[in-house]
Formats: sequence, C-alpha cells, structure tokens
Amino acid sequence: MASALARLIWSGPRSVACDDDAEHSDTIARILGARAWLSLPERVRARFSCTAPVQYSGSAATELTLLGRAFAWALLPFGSPLPLFAGEAEACVYVGVKDGGMAWTREYRAPFGFTFQVRSTKRASADGRLFECCAGGWTMLLDVSADQGSLVFRSRRFFWRMGPVSIELPIWLTPGVAEVRHTDLGDGRFRFTLTFDHPWVGRTVFQDGVFEDPVELR
Repeated sequence: MASALARLIWSGPRSVACDDDAEHSDTIARILGARAWLSLPERVRARFSCTAPVQYSGSAATELTLLGRAFAWALLPFGSPLPLFAGEAEACVYVGVKDGGMAWTREYRAPFGFTFQVRSTKRASADGRLFECCAGGWTMLLDVSADQGSLVFRSRRFFWRMGPVSIELPIWLTPGVAEVRHTDLGDGRFRFTLTFDHPWVGRTVFQDGVFEDPVELR
C-alpha cells in the first residue's frame, strides 16, 4: 500500500543537484556523449556550455491551432511554457545559470505592444536525460541528440511537479510530443525551431525563429 502511494505521488526520475557552474557547463556534453557533442558546430557547443549570462536577439514566427491556443492559455498558470500568440514577433532569449540548471527566458513582443515571456530551466535527470522545468511545475523529460549538426531536444514524458509531489501526465492531456532544434546558420546566427505534435490531432504548435549572438561572442 505504501509503495503504491509513493508511486502515485512521485513518478519519474529525480533531477541531479548541481550548484557548481563548472560542473553545470558540461551537462549537455555528458548526456550526448563525446562523439555526438563534437559533431556539433563549435558555436552550438559554446552556446550550450556557457555559464555567463547572455542575450540573443532576433524574431520568431508562431503558428497555433485552436487546440494549441487552448493549451497555451490553460498552461499560463504553470510557468507559461508555450507562446500565447500566433504571428511574427520580435524576440529576445536570455540565458544564464539558475538553481543548478541552464535558465532560458524567451521574451516576445506580441500585437499591440504586449510583451510576454516563456521561461524554463534545463536540469540533468538522474537517468541520464534532461528535464525542462517551468515555474509552475510543468516539466518535460527530454532525450537529447545531435542530428546533422543540429542539437535536438525531444520530449518523452510529462509531469506536474511541486515539492514532494511528481505526477506523470498522459500525453493526450498535453500539447503533444515536443521537439526543439537548435541549428547554427553561421555568421553568429542560429535557428530555433519548436514543434508540438498531439497523438490524436497532429501539429498543435509550430515556431521558427532566427537569433544572433551578441557582438562580443561572434
């Protein structure tokens, strides 16, 4: 009885505590393995091993189906993990180290000057994969791979986590399987592509953005 209750209130691997910047800087490299990591362009490796705060500027085009919009607004209390508006927007990405993980804040300028943020932190999981954690407890367990020079993050399981509670969410209660691709374009530019594909209705979210390294890092 006690073990069944424990499985109910805590599902999935735990994150790995990491407070040291130097240790954190090689998290993606360790998860990928040396051969896959070294197959990535130098600038991709630099962006995902840097521990100093950095800001990338660019623009993004977002497509949301009706279901995608519903999920985006329903998840607003859970750290706002999805873009809230479709269309083209100016965007900035802020990256830094926070609570033992790599914190990402994507800021978009929506219609009528409204600005909103999508915030998450990537942390190593105990089973050798990666967590994408949002402020309200929305969490994805990710596989990480290198694909023809692109760094790829793909969701495998979803959770709601808060304190001692971790509840796994069925895929049909989410926007679908997530895939993020980071592709270097050369000349200090990179492409960020985000998709969510629901098992019943297909594509719910698509986002394609191009960003630039700050001048001092080019």
